[in-house]
Amino acid sequence: MNVEKVTNGSNASISTGSHDISQGDANVPFIPASLTVSKLQYEITVKEELKEGEKKSLFKKQLDVQRAILSNVDVKATPGRVLAIMGPSGSGKTTLLDLLADRQARNVGKFQGEILLNDVPVKQYGNIRKRLVGYVTQEDDFIETLTVLETLTFAAKMRLPRAMSTKDKLARVDAVMDELNLTHIKNTKVGGAVIRGISGGEKRRVTIGIELLSSPSVLLLDEPTSGLSSTDALNVANAIKELARKGRTVILTVHQPRSDIYELFDDLLLLSKGKVVYFGKAQTAAAYFEALGHEVPVGWNVADYFLDLITLHEDKTPNEGTSSSHEDFAQKYSDYLSSNSEAYLTQLLREHQNTSEKIKGDALLGQFKKAYTTEYATTTLTQTLLLTQRSLTNLARHPTIFQASAFIHIVFALVIGSLFSGLKERPEMGATSFNKSIALFFITSFLATMTFSAMPQFIIERSLFLRERAAGMYRTSSYFFAKTIVETLSYTILSVIFVVITYYLIGLHGSLIYYFVAIAVFVNVALSLIAAIGAGAENAEVGMNLLSLINTMAMLFSGFIVSRTDIPRGWIWAFWASYYQWAFSGMLGNEFDDGSAKGIATLQYFGMADLDWLTKWRAVIILVGYYIFFRVIGLLLLLAKKA
Repeated sequence: MNVEKVTNGSNASISTGSHDISQGDANVPFIPASLTVSKLQYEITVKEELKEGEKKSLFKKQLDVQRAILSNVDVKATPGRVLAIMGPSGSGKTTLLDLLADRQARNVGKFQGEILLNDVPVKQYGNIRKRLVGYVTQEDDFIETLTVLETLTFAAKMRLPRAMSTKDKLARVDAVMDELNLTHIKNTKVGGAVIRGISGGEKRRVTIGIELLSSPSVLLLDEPTSGLSSTDALNVANAIKELARKGRTVILTVHQPRSDIYELFDDLLLLSKGKVVYFGKAQTAAAYFEALGHEVPVGWNVADYFLDLITLHEDKTPNEGTSSSHEDFAQKYSDYLSSNSEAYLTQLLREHQNTSEKIKGDALLGQFKKAYTTEYATTTLTQTLLLTQRSLTNLARHPTIFQASAFIHIVFALVIGSLFSGLKERPEMGATSFNKSIALFFITSFLATMTFSAMPQFIIERSLFLRERAAGMYRTSSYFFAKTIVETLSYTILSVIFVVITYYLIGLHGSLIYYFVAIAVFVNVALSLIAAIGAGAENAEVGMNLLSLINTMAMLFSGFIVSRTDIPRGWIWAFWASYYQWAFSGMLGNEFDDGSAKGIATLQYFGMADLDWLTKWRAVIILVGYYIFFRVIGLLLLLAKKA
């Protein structure tokens, strides 16, 4: 194949025989590439199934056995064509796509076989593979307060080569929006659960656009029409078909497409229990099955008929019903390949058994290595700044993240402040200033509990982070630093507002500066605990339950409900481990360590008078240690988290 790159002006055109590919900038190299799967086997380890009538026993260990998810899969996808992968649920469609994209599925099971890009093993492409092969997941995860333009611009600045100017990157964004018919909604917010935004079909096209920015040679899409209205599904399918016409190799999974969408497919791969039932041109599949004695009934959608046919025979066994009730379509397809020298797969492989594919592969590899000299397109600092900017924008625009939290903090500060401002000292408590002690404990308890609202949002953002990280957009550390900066800043502002109101209403006399520092650090310790739990929890419900347990224990052993001197020896470790205790002790020292009789009595009541080493600033330093500890745990869990 003759490859010619034109670099004049702001556009790049790559001539590839019958295809003419126009890209947004010469620094975004693109060459059509075929993708070949050869003898692919994928197995996972599962527990041995119980025999019929056998009950599960605690005393009998179930043996580990290997279950084949994909068996002997051979397929070739070529530039300019759409390959649809179909099959019943559990047939291995998404697993195959994950393997082609080098996602986490491969780390779970045993993989054998080869995946080739232009007849070059994909492992030879190294870190740039994720830029050569774009993967559009089934979920559309976005920051709902950003516009379509802002969403794509963020991705462009993250993914395009650092040698490209900002002007060229923005031009690339405009080109992708125009290609996917998104220009008319570029200033509309993407939207989500809280904010109304663009339609489902438009979101799917934005997701595709993010992958197109880096101009991948192969585009993989997992159920791109799933969950969309019929009109949106057709619009998305037409957009995908147009991408293929411009020279890309497009592979998608689809369950039961309507007939007009099926007509857009060039090639079809049918899977049944991980085995290939048919691979060939989509429009000749009906003739293939008709030759086996299964003619598509008049008026039927061929896609529905194929799935019904495969599913029907999957559910049968050779000994069930008549002798013809079970057909091994995978074996029949294998026999067809071995006996028919003109089979579609055989023709494709025969056409490319020469050096031209390797020449194209070397050219593609060389161009990308020049454009992308490092694993990530941008530096850690740039990634952190872009992520911080995006999070601050979301924080300022989202009505339920910062704005609602600020309102609640102000309201409860007024409630707590006015409640304790009117209370007189209780004579039965002697010389202790018990009311102010209660107020200090309520302040710490309320502020720690308010951070609970961050857990669901953290889980939502984690889903987006995992998808973007899997796409090679940025480092885990960049996300961690950006999130730490934004959370620390926002919750420090909220805690300062709360302290100012309650300090003057209650009539506290300790150092106001100390209250600012101590409360801000304490709130961020609680937030860091949430970040650590949220990084490892499977979902928001699990995270909230674990957080409630830890928070309740920390509150119980804070030294307020039961003073330090009254805690049983076996539980004293929980007192020292409680982050509540360090905040409460520090604030007690700030308010009552003034040498007065009432102050001394209050410290004695809570068991703090004899702890000369525990100064109020040492308590803050220990809280900073908790903050760092929880943040590091969160970072390690994010690093270990799989997509």
